[in-house]
Amino acid sequence: MLSGSNIFLRELHSTDVDVMLKWENDQNNWKVSGTRKLFAKAEIEVFVNSKHDLIQDKQIRYVICLNDSGKPIGTIDLFEFDAAKKAVGIGVLIAETPFRNKGFATETLMLMVEFCRNELKLVNLFCNIQKDNSTSIRLFEKFGFQFIEERLLEEELVNYYELNLLSH
Repeated sequence: MLSGSNIFLRELHSTDVDVMLKWENDQNNWKVSGTRKLFAKAEIEVFVNSKHDLIQDKQIRYVICLNDSGKPIGTIDLFEFDAAKKAVGIGVLIAETPFRNKGFATETLMLMVEFCRNELKLVNLFCNIQKDNSTSIRLFEKFGFQFIEERLLEEELVNYYELNLLSH
């Protein structure tokens, strides 16, 4: 578990099935998450209850929770892990809209960048951001992520950013 002043990040629990189902099937989140279809509860149950290992699965999801109540408000994912290149993709979602634009994504990203640098010993982080998502663009640029190029991702042009952890 990673802890900050307002939030903590934890691995998925079996009790997260309903909230993950709600967030994954919220079409307002699809543009950020890349989801294209509704998930069945059984699919989410399998995902939540399976073993999650970044090295083996090349991806892992952490739940963002408030320190004061333990309430889950979103997720941060590491994906496309490449041990040889010491690189991983990163994506953050504050799924509960009342908690957006309150600094929780900033704190989450700070915790995860430090974890990737200090614990995982990674060198490069990357992310894909929709071209019209100015809030996410500002967030990642604040941490030093550099725009590299436009890429086609699931039939949509996105901005691809990288952060070299050795230079920051």
